[in-house]
Amino acid sequence: MSQVRNVSGGPLDVPLLDRVVEDGETVDVPDVQADGESPIVWPPDKWQPVGAPAPPPEPAAEAVPEPAGEAAE
Repeated sequence: MSQVRNVSGGPLDVPLLDRVVEDGETVDVPDVQADGESPIVWPPDKWQPVGAPAPPPEPAAEAVPEPAGEAAE
């Protein structure tokens, strides 16, 4: 499965999904047709591929302050 976004400027009736996809909506779509081999081509003037979401950034390590009263040499 892949994700595509409707960039057509309006809603699209998608019989393969048995629904209407609104403008700007992202949906999961199959990569191949029912035969399991033939690729499905989503017209680029209507659909834009959506990449996998980027993993969230790891939190930055906080600097640990030196205890008061100890001087660095």
